[in-house]
Amino acid sequence: MSEPKLTFWEKAAIVRLEVRGARRTIANIQDQPDIDRGIERIKERARKREANGK
Repeated sequence: MSEPKLTFWEKAAIVRLEVRGARRTIANIQDQPDIDRGIERIKERARKREANGK
């Protein structure tokens, strides 16, 4: 599966999720499936947008 082309706002949302994950890692919380799901949701929206030709 190829990576979709992300908009600036989608990239910013992913960075925000990654920062949240980094803070949790500092707090020694290793298992973070919600962060992974959030990033995957953003990428899936981008794939759908590309498929619709926008």
